[in-house]
Amino acid sequence: MNHRFDIFKRLPNGNTLWITAVEGLMEAKNRMGRLAGISSGEYFVYLQGEGIVAELGPEYQKWAGVT
Repeated sequence: MNHRFDIFKRLPNGNTLWITAVEGLMEAKNRMGRLAGISSGEYFVYLQGEGIVAELGPEYQKWAGVT
């Protein structure tokens, strides 16, 4: 069963910005990585009823060459 995941970006002021919703965790992680390549920052994937299920922070982006 595929779930619908929401992708958010953490803003510098501590607020969050909803970006999009996608089907499947793998697609959500892939999309989060592509977003980080366009605009660096902290991103996370959220599943309603479960909470945050994946995160991508700036330290990982530097290590992975995303920024």
